[in-house]
Amino acid sequence: MNYRFLMTGLLLGLVCQLFAQKITGRIVDADTKNALEFVNVALFKDGNDKLIKGATSGEQGNFELDEIEKGNYELRISFVGYGTLRLPVVLTAKKPSVNLGNISLTEDSKVLKEVQVTGQRSQMKFEVDKKVFNVDQNIASAGASASEALSNIPSVTVDNEGNVSLRNNSAVTIWINGRPSGLSEDNRAQILEQLPAESIESIEIITNPSARFSAEGTAGIINIVMKKEKKTGYYGGVSANADSQGGYGVGANLNMSYNKLEGYVNLGYRRREMKTNSTTDRTSFQGEDTTYLSQKGKGSGNGGGFNTRVGLVYNISSKDALSFTGSGMWGERNRRNTINYNTLYPNGSQKLSKRYSIENGSHDMMEGTVDYLHTFNKNSDLRAAVSFDYMNMGGNSSYTQEDPATTYYQLQETPRVRRNWEMTLDYTNAWKNGMKLETGYKGVINQQDSKTTTWSDPDKQQEETSLYNDFKYNENIQALYATLTGKAGKFSYMAGVRGEYTHYTTQSPGKTDVQTPDYTRNYFDLFPSAFISYALPKGNELQLNYTYRINRPRGRQLNPFKNISDSSNISFGNPYLLPEYTNALELNYIKNWEKHMLSASLYYRTTDGVSQRISYMEGNTLYTTYDNVTDSRRAGMELVGKNRLFGWLDLTSTVNLYYYKMNGFDYGYNNQTTHYKGNEDFSWDARVIANVILPWQLSFQVTGNYNSATYSPQGKDFESYWLDAGIRRSFLERRLSVAITGRDLLDSRKRKSYTYGDRFFQTSTSQWGGRQVGISISYNFGNMKTQKKKQRNGERQDSMDGEMMDY
Repeated sequence: MNYRFLMTGLLLGLVCQLFAQKITGRIVDADTKNALEFVNVALFKDGNDKLIKGATSGEQGNFELDEIEKGNYELRISFVGYGTLRLPVVLTAKKPSVNLGNISLTEDSKVLKEVQVTGQRSQMKFEVDKKVFNVDQNIASAGASASEALSNIPSVTVDNEGNVSLRNNSAVTIWINGRPSGLSEDNRAQILEQLPAESIESIEIITNPSARFSAEGTAGIINIVMKKEKKTGYYGGVSANADSQGGYGVGANLNMSYNKLEGYVNLGYRRREMKTNSTTDRTSFQGEDTTYLSQKGKGSGNGGGFNTRVGLVYNISSKDALSFTGSGMWGERNRRNTINYNTLYPNGSQKLSKRYSIENGSHDMMEGTVDYLHTFNKNSDLRAAVSFDYMNMGGNSSYTQEDPATTYYQLQETPRVRRNWEMTLDYTNAWKNGMKLETGYKGVINQQDSKTTTWSDPDKQQEETSLYNDFKYNENIQALYATLTGKAGKFSYMAGVRGEYTHYTTQSPGKTDVQTPDYTRNYFDLFPSAFISYALPKGNELQLNYTYRINRPRGRQLNPFKNISDSSNISFGNPYLLPEYTNALELNYIKNWEKHMLSASLYYRTTDGVSQRISYMEGNTLYTTYDNVTDSRRAGMELVGKNRLFGWLDLTSTVNLYYYKMNGFDYGYNNQTTHYKGNEDFSWDARVIANVILPWQLSFQVTGNYNSATYSPQGKDFESYWLDAGIRRSFLERRLSVAITGRDLLDSRKRKSYTYGDRFFQTSTSQWGGRQVGISISYNFGNMKTQKKKQRNGERQDSMDGEMMDY
């Protein structure tokens, strides 16, 4: 019985091979006879320019085109730096398969010498579930930080404190190379400030992630993709930059590939200097008594740090690869600030006081990932990865408050440690009918410790136990997911579900009789997602998607530590905060012309258990914390247009219109209850990025941004606008480039807000940095053959250094 089954299987396999119609071959260098990888192979009907099928050569130079009908064809083989080869191929009933053997390509020295870049690579492109922005094409990012690069991405806003929001929603998840990489609420502003923009390849915006992504972040995911190259030989570069405020940075990167080994290393140091200014005017009420407070702050800050990223890939075989990636950051941050207070009391008396702040801190971060990939065939693979990151942030702050009668001193130490393990297992299998299954597992174990001790004397003899805080947060998330992708005619679809089990505990023992009880919570959630797209005629495409997502509170939102840097404005977290849940529905339309593109997105989101900042008065001090207080609705339309005009102007324009409604709620504190009526708000923002191609290898870029006022139940943020610009010149066949940049040219990057409660109202302004001019110099090196980049199907390369032209 087993023998018959075996023979039947062998005969069926032989029959399939006999009737399989395919074209195979192997592409080599005509001189060296070495195999050429990533060569474009395109099959056309003889006498016709209609593409029938395409492929790229593999690691050993092999290619295969299958399921080809009988007929006469022309095979066109092309690779950057080589002459294009055209071969006639005939498939008949008697000869349904053709093996062309070794095909030799000859280098074209004329191509290598004469092809020049006549434009810039597109700054933005669309993929199935995300938008990709190429940071290396943003001149304003030369010499800048990752925070500054993000601030020039459509739909993304970065405020003066480094907080990132997407479509005006701060519940956004930020990754580096598809993983959290040590970023948290507590440290990501500092890490993004120290991360050089020159080390970033692209930034991916995923506004409505599918079930194969973590369900975290109700606004979406921002994924920062770091530069790394896959080339034979070596390639690298060095860079240096400086700005008018005293900041500077240096960096170097090297990419190498030899036989089965590939590796890269990036090293850099970045230092920043800045000035800060702030004002607050507050009117508070106690019965019929009114108190006025006017305060002005002025300070400076500086910080510097080393950063490194390394990667090593060992291609065990054509089907197995083992890789290691790691990163580290070691830096320090210092601030000096003076606040002048002027208080006018109801009896007509006036009090003048000052508060001096000196803050010194360090932040060390290390992260490593081991990744194994097994490829079963060209349509199926299995990937397993384990990553660990460690963050240690130490800091001490001293505060001296002076008024005519007394002088008060405080010293505060706040060490913070974070450890995070992440394990993933992902399996992908695609079938010839276009269907694809993706399924996998993800486990996350997160531990955070933050301890704050405060003394009222520099010798640490008199501790203020009421300000003692020892906060511990332990989290365990276990997740499974599955998605199915397919195509039916002009319809494409993706459907999936993700299940996540969460267990976490918070502990915050104090040294007084008033204690914060420990808190433990376990819960399980299912997060479905569905995507449908339809290809309309003439470059039109429609996509409708739905996801259910979660926003877990972390970091300073949970930590009950009291920030006393400003004695009249004290903020603290709430360890009993619950997650927010969001239903997100989005309709996208894309229209492509030869030199123009329009993308329109309509979105609608409902969020339950909104975590809102709440401010209230006690005496003459304003306290701010967080609580789950209400539900919200958000609807909007985002328009993105790309236009290439006159052959030398490239415009990327974004307009985001959104409506936001938060329901009213009651909030209680200290046996008092205040009713907030909620709010309705219509806001908009716009951004235009103009790239101008000038003669003599000059390129110029200007970015303008405008945000209208936005409202909350306790006030509003006023409108803001800014302008950035840069010009770049290339030398030595584009190996050397010099960029001069201007940030915040109008000196208008400020935050102005209005806040009110039942006993107060106030207006505040703050500014970090301000106008600055910078210069950046970079030099690339490497052998010429390493600059023949991968060329994928449907992509065109117009330069010997591999810059992709997106006409």
